[in-house]
Amino acid sequence: MTLKGFFKECHKKEVFKMLSIYIVSSWVLLQVLALLVEPLGLPIKSVTILIVVLLIGFPIYIYYVWKFRLLKYEIQQTEDPTTPYNKSAFQKMYFSSLFVVTLISGIAVTIIIKNNFNSSGLKLNAIDVKNKIAVLDFENTTGNNDLDHIGEIAANWIIHGITENEVAEVISSKIVDDYTSVLKTQAGSANLNNLLKNYLKPEKIIEGMFYMEKGKLLLQGSIKNGLLDQTLISFETVECDPDSPLDCAEELKQNILGYLSTEGKTNESGYIQLENRKTSYYEEKPPKYEAFKYMINALDVNNDDENHLKLLQKAVEIDSSFLEPKFHIMAYYYNKGAFAKTDSLMKTVSNNLNLNRRQKNWLLFYQSIINGKYDKLYKAIMREYEDASLDLTTNQTTMTIALQYVNKPEDIKAIYDVIPMEDMVIENCEECEYRYYLKGLADVELKNYNSTIETLLPITNTIDANYLKRPLISAYVKADRLNELDAYLSEFGLSASIDDINYLYIYTGMQLLNASRSEEAQNYFEKVISSKNSASNKRYIALAYYYNKDYTNAETLLAGMVKNDPKNIEFLVHLAISYYNNDKEEQAIQLIEQLNDIRAEYQYGAVDYGIAQYYATTNDQRKALEYILKSIVQGNYFTPTSYHHDPHFNQIKQHPVFKGHLNYWKNKLL
Repeated sequence: MTLKGFFKECHKKEVFKMLSIYIVSSWVLLQVLALLVEPLGLPIKSVTILIVVLLIGFPIYIYYVWKFRLLKYEIQQTEDPTTPYNKSAFQKMYFSSLFVVTLISGIAVTIIIKNNFNSSGLKLNAIDVKNKIAVLDFENTTGNNDLDHIGEIAANWIIHGITENEVAEVISSKIVDDYTSVLKTQAGSANLNNLLKNYLKPEKIIEGMFYMEKGKLLLQGSIKNGLLDQTLISFETVECDPDSPLDCAEELKQNILGYLSTEGKTNESGYIQLENRKTSYYEEKPPKYEAFKYMINALDVNNDDENHLKLLQKAVEIDSSFLEPKFHIMAYYYNKGAFAKTDSLMKTVSNNLNLNRRQKNWLLFYQSIINGKYDKLYKAIMREYEDASLDLTTNQTTMTIALQYVNKPEDIKAIYDVIPMEDMVIENCEECEYRYYLKGLADVELKNYNSTIETLLPITNTIDANYLKRPLISAYVKADRLNELDAYLSEFGLSASIDDINYLYIYTGMQLLNASRSEEAQNYFEKVISSKNSASNKRYIALAYYYNKDYTNAETLLAGMVKNDPKNIEFLVHLAISYYNNDKEEQAIQLIEQLNDIRAEYQYGAVDYGIAQYYATTNDQRKALEYILKSIVQGNYFTPTSYHHDPHFNQIKQHPVFKGHLNYWKNKLL
């Protein structure tokens, strides 16, 4: 059969009509799918996949036409042998054509798959979404096409900032353009939204626009999520001179970097991960990135007072709305005893009406600590602890407030245990040292003497800080392990300065007096007195005479010290008590009256505490208890040498009223 005869026979049997139905239906399906891809959020390759399916299906459809439409003609013609039709010739020609169509379809499918799904060139595989940010050129809404370059400048400057500071991996406008070009080649068209959502898949998308107003260039920016269905933040509009578009780009970059460095890295516990450590973070509005870096650097040099303060002040200078460094500055001045300065800064911050919950809580914290309202202080720090218990500074502060402000040693273990200490490099962690100190003090209060020794002995051999030795000494005394204590101090004295060892001898003697071990206490005081001709601090010599009840020598030294420092409450009280024991009661009373003349703000009950010491020594129990309560109410602290650890009060420590006073703040919390 000739080709012409084959076509004539196909036309006669409506083969072409049936094939045209497939072709037209396929074309309609492709057009409909192309229109629905974007509204339905389907992958851009959906059309390509359908083309492959239809090409594969075409030879199958041709065979279907033969089997269910043409085969019956073959049967009919077999029953009528007079027909001139040669069935073998048509069948051969039909299946030869089917083979050719199958071959062409196979080649077409192979080419499509190779170009779209297994190309050796630019592959349109979806980019890993993790920590990738797309930065699009900013839209020019000025109506002046000559200013299009400003949009590119802004995007490139932001990309530079993100890359330079290693905040995230950037999908640049160039990458977007490359993908757009390839998609147009392969799929015929490319939609930016589909490209971002289905191929590039960034975690966040930075976009913006710029316009002119009153001769100023205004730049707006925002960050959307990768699905483009939520605006995460819109930044405040920045303005600059049109001839200096980088000024706008720089300010917006700082705002964006500040947001990216904090948002998404905080959780309900109030932490932000910074390299290998966590720190508390509680800003409502992202700070400028440079300000944020200065604050982080300040926290890293917390033990370098000068640089610590300068860096915090620089952070505030760069971003005056950044509240966290202001709170750290308040903490700095408070810890230095500059309470008036702390109060002034606190009042400045309190004028800010746009504080979030945590910022209001920190403000309440400083208001309470400055005003000596320790029940409110405890509640404020516990709320912060609930948000940031793993933050070392917050954790340590919570332990301090619980133990030394409201006298709740029973709280300390649970707070301490939140942060495991086994892997901490204590030499590089000032907060860790103080946490050990507070835990040791609390354990002594709870009579866990042996565990205190086991914990602190190796720590004090590593960290040469005198304050860390105080709970260890207290535990040795209360556990009646005095020989070990003497050996420990003797070894320390071999390398310690005269002032360092005398400080510990005085502290040890006071603890022994509290334990009614006067003879052993006297030995330590004598060691201090024996160093009086050396360069030892006169205060330690005076205290050794004083607690050793050598009030004559104590009076001589204390009188000179009061003359040089007439407002020192400790010196005045000890001199008054020395006068009293040297039968100079009138002079003693005059000094006590002088104490009332030096009352001032921010003393936190120090005067009343000194007066209580005087009355306890003179056996005026009623007045001693009265002034003890006054001192507590006004904010005097609980330390290893105050109240029930103070030898002045040995005669009244078991008095139920005295014990009740120690629970004053604890009872207010009930």
